[in-house]
Amino acid sequence: MPSNSSVVSQVMGKWYVVEVIEHRNEQRQAAAAAGSSGGTFATSMVKIDACPIVKLRSIERPGGPPRFSLLWEENAGTLEYTFWVSPSRGRGVWNSDVIQNGTLADKPTYKQFVGTVHVMKAVASHMVLTFCTRDTQGQRFSVLVAREHKLPKIELQGVHKLLERRKLQLLNIRESCTNGSAGPSLLGSSLVLLGLVHAVLRNNVGY
Repeated sequence: MPSNSSVVSQVMGKWYVVEVIEHRNEQRQAAAAAGSSGGTFATSMVKIDACPIVKLRSIERPGGPPRFSLLWEENAGTLEYTFWVSPSRGRGVWNSDVIQNGTLADKPTYKQFVGTVHVMKAVASHMVLTFCTRDTQGQRFSVLVAREHKLPKIELQGVHKLLERRKLQLLNIRESCTNGSAGPSLLGSSLVLLGLVHAVLRNNVGY
């Protein structure tokens, strides 16, 4: 079986953000199920004229677990995460290491992410990362990134079904890079989702 460091190295480099997905948290899901006879939930979907970029880079340190940075770039600014991979938890779980840096993190509305990122899927063409916070609300968000600007519809549907099989209800989906434009662009929801600014997000999606 490949080592943690070799697997992490395979996902390094440049990725385009294809979708950012908000999941219904457990408290809200239970409340909605109690008031719904069918037990199903509507998923809102919005197309954004933007194409943020994610860059993953290894951090060379002698000894210790593998560490790497995730740099989010868009016209509104940048946001850099640092993660480390624990040998005991496996290569599919990334632990947040230090506070986030970048111009987006300097904004007064930004809330630092503390938690883990679970690699739900990682293949040559695309990857699915689910951010899980350690706060009392247990917010979860997934980011679908790809090596190219777009993914076939069948791949998108497959990702959605995968998340649902993992008991992650799809509450809100924001599609980006839909026009195939290269380079970062303004996507306010990316700051909202990755920065976990829940109040602004609720205003945006109307619940």
